[in-house]
Amino acid sequence: MTKVLSLMSVRKVGLAASALAGTVILITSCTSPVDRFIFLDDAGGGGVFVEPDSEAPIATPDAASLLCVGTTCPEGFATCAKQNGPAYKCGTDLKRDTDHCGACGNKCLHYGRIHMTSRCVEGGCELECWSPKSPGDEGEWRNCNGRVDDGCEVDIHSDAKNCGACGNACANGTPCIEGKCGCPAGQIVCDGACTDPLHDDFNCGGCGIMCDPGDGACNLPWTAYYGCGNGVCGTPKCQGTRGDCNQDLGDPQCNTDGCEVEDIAFDPDNCGGCGIKCKTEDGEMCINGSNGSYCAVQCVGKGMTFCPLLGCRDFLNDPTACGSCTNGCPEAGPNQLRACRKGLCALDCLPGFGDCNGDPSDGCETNLLAHPGNCGACGNACDVTAGQPCIHGKCLMTECSADGGVN
Repeated sequence: MTKVLSLMSVRKVGLAASALAGTVILITSCTSPVDRFIFLDDAGGGGVFVEPDSEAPIATPDAASLLCVGTTCPEGFATCAKQNGPAYKCGTDLKRDTDHCGACGNKCLHYGRIHMTSRCVEGGCELECWSPKSPGDEGEWRNCNGRVDDGCEVDIHSDAKNCGACGNACANGTPCIEGKCGCPAGQIVCDGACTDPLHDDFNCGGCGIMCDPGDGACNLPWTAYYGCGNGVCGTPKCQGTRGDCNQDLGDPQCNTDGCEVEDIAFDPDNCGGCGIKCKTEDGEMCINGSNGSYCAVQCVGKGMTFCPLLGCRDFLNDPTACGSCTNGCPEAGPNQLRACRKGLCALDCLPGFGDCNGDPSDGCETNLLAHPGNCGACGNACDVTAGQPCIHGKCLMTECSADGGVN
């Protein structure tokens, strides 16, 4: 008769269950009172017979495949003091942490004055260029001379010898404007920027020629003023996006109502220009797009709904208009992102974080990658009593020592 035993059954007869890699089968003989055990591999293949009372050693898997609770930080990890938040055991990745790169307290520095910074790569701080994109410094900085002492010394947005890329020189006398040599056809360079001298009220016909908005034959209504037209000052013009659709602005007798159309960018009777009328009876509206205004049925074919102040919005997934034009989801807390799912607002945790205390006011407060009581998921606790750390969301396990203890 053949019986299949569980590991618990094996323990009861004195065998080392932790050493078994496959199935244990009990062989009972009808003619002998002695039971025999056979150990099968994971695939169900053959093994060896063992007599329970025999002194012969039991066949076991390679000891290297057995794992025990780990308590010593693996290579590349350490317990470093944190400025913000607790210092978890082995919670610092010395290969990637810019505050503790290679060793606790070894901070990768920032060199803003020379447009350089550094980050931690495999335990070493590596320098790289830094472009702040802040008011007064809109440059794109590069280290074109290959030296470190002067940092990233070239702004490729404006350097004529390195325009758009290191070594890309513009022709003599041609400036570099926003990473391109020279200006588009019909434009000139004034104060380091490209401008249209035919219509620029501050550079009319040439750089520095500013038009006087009141310098004209008529006393224009507030909706209009005198500015630059065809490179000459004194041309009546509309304020902003207003329009002179009855074309009386240049009346020599000064009989004008100015620019009577409030906004040709959104006026359905003058959409993008005077006389361009949208078919409002068919649901068309005047839409202001990236290439100007045009008549169209709002949001058709996109599965969206038109909101007057927001444009086309997906009520099922858009957190700025979740379920309706006026329902903006609440702002996210620390380590959170706001989301909209099927028209209902939600707060999602950033990867590696969890809201383990169930309190939305402090966001996703738990670092699931390092917290030993919530390792990889809320409530998944490591053996804190033994000193087992959480490494990248997994409780540390290591090969067992020769005596079966932890390492």
